[in-house]
Amino acid sequence: MEEREILEGCVLFRGLDLEETLTQLGGRREEYPARTVAVQEGERVDRLEILLTGTMRAVRLDADGSEVLYQQLYPGYLVAGEVACTPKRTSPYSVCTLEPCAVWRVPLERLEDPGLPVELRLALLGNLLHFVANQNIRKYYKIDALSVKSARQRILKYLVAQAGRSGSDTFTIPFDREAMANYLCLNRSVLSHTLKELEGEGVLTFRKNQFTLFSEKLSRQHTK
Repeated sequence: MEEREILEGCVLFRGLDLEETLTQLGGRREEYPARTVAVQEGERVDRLEILLTGTMRAVRLDADGSEVLYQQLYPGYLVAGEVACTPKRTSPYSVCTLEPCAVWRVPLERLEDPGLPVELRLALLGNLLHFVANQNIRKYYKIDALSVKSARQRILKYLVAQAGRSGSDTFTIPFDREAMANYLCLNRSVLSHTLKELEGEGVLTFRKNQFTLFSEKLSRQHTK
């Protein structure tokens, strides 16, 4: 997908003329090398960045060196966009690149510039509100999955939510197996074993990060 298409599809520019908006805002393209930190935990986020190419992860490192995965970011995502909308703008997590990445960046102060047309400023702020609301819903789904202790139910809660979001019993998740285990706070071997167990029971099938759920079998899992 072309970078222009990525920008057009970003929530920040929803309902806006892209060329006119970019002319008004300014901004520039920036690049990050692979395996580098784009946003450091504790850093003040005073910019908006839209991921154009590559993949990033929002993570928190615990004192013991373990990594907690919050979200995987793909082209079109606002990088730490919800942090930029808070009063202190201090990031509670780090954002790291998995591969070389490019972003479109604009200082957040541009949205507060009195020279920016009022209608455009209000539209951009409304789109940011929409983005923050979506982020809250994503966090709800994770909290809901982590609220159960059973690995089986935790996995199923997550997969059922993903199926609901996709509108199909067959869907693709944004994680490989290691990242999925990290996201669900499970040991990878436990995750793999449980998935194979569920597949053997006819509850689901999977290949890499594509899953199919069989609704008629799911209701029986609540008693396990």
